[in-house]
Amino acid sequence: MPGTAISTAFIPVRNPESAAGWYSRTLGLTIAEANTFSAVLNGEGKASVTLMGPDSGIKAEPGLPWATCNFLVDDLEGTRARLAEDGVPVGPVGGSPDVCRFFTAEDPDGNTLLLTDR
Repeated sequence: MPGTAISTAFIPVRNPESAAGWYSRTLGLTIAEANTFSAVLNGEGKASVTLMGPDSGIKAEPGLPWATCNFLVDDLEGTRARLAEDGVPVGPVGGSPDVCRFFTAEDPDGNTLLLTDR
């Protein structure tokens, strides 16, 4: 049986085009496509994030209290400090240096995001 790859994670938002701009500016993701239905953003690697708007028919409401995926960043402490300076709600750094360190942040639609160091 061939291996399975994860291709995208879905996050519900109110306005995909506006949200795509925020994710691009804040997390450095590249906007591959954005319209009133959805927005697809790419980072390094093969997986993507799809921001789903109300026009898509998604049943989930924005404001997810749990992260649908994690965002791997090169500088966890620096990213947390930058987001906090930009007014993004962030949680404390947790986890273990031996396993994984992480913190949570909140996008403008109230979705919980998980940022990790590995």
